[in-house]
Amino acid sequence: METCKKLLILLFILPMVLHAQNNLPVDMVYVEGGTYGIQTYDSITNMTKTYPSHDIRSFYMSNTEVSVQDFKQFCKETDRKMPPEPDWGWGDLKLPVVNVTYSDALQYCAWLTEKYGIPFTLPTVAQWEYAARAGNFDTEDFVYHTELPNPYVVYIANSKEKPNCITCMQPNEMGLYAMCGNVWEWTLKELENRWGPSVMGGSFFEDANNVKVDSRKEFPQSLRRQDIGFRVVVNRDW
Repeated sequence: METCKKLLILLFILPMVLHAQNNLPVDMVYVEGGTYGIQTYDSITNMTKTYPSHDIRSFYMSNTEVSVQDFKQFCKETDRKMPPEPDWGWGDLKLPVVNVTYSDALQYCAWLTEKYGIPFTLPTVAQWEYAARAGNFDTEDFVYHTELPNPYVVYIANSKEKPNCITCMQPNEMGLYAMCGNVWEWTLKELENRWGPSVMGGSFFEDANNVKVDSRKEFPQSLRRQDIGFRVVVNRDW
């Protein structure tokens, strides 16, 4: 019981300490490490089984997608132009920034790293899915398996063909907003990705089958789309 209490305190205190000590521009959620699982469907038993794959080390993840406001500050301080405006413009500063390339996202991370002396980066695919599942691989879609539409996911049936603000839905069990739907999110390119880096989670323009914790597509890293944004992580061993 005492160990559980200490763990709960750790999960709540560490991200707040990181935020307060380093004056970070976004709030970070502490994601406790664990085991990444691979789910396999068994046609004989008609059940999905999860098999341990590899360990995930603890890390911090921004609790929201990078906003228009945050990205505008980046552009201002680095003397660059904003990406092309989406159909709805850049007027709402609390919407997620979109039309950003993979390179744009990495450059934003590099700017944060230089500014705060902490190594920001994009999440790996495994980190992203692990956080979206809140570390739970025992169900197909954990919190988001609730019938759509629900308070967690912005997708084609409830979006009015534009994203919602970065905190205008319910967060998952770890306090992370919009891990499914709203906008696709860039992740670090993996060596085996033949075409380009992966985006995860689906977007406001996708149907219910494409806004899940394991929704994934590969795109050229120079691509700009009105439904692709990103969020950042800090690895625990920094």
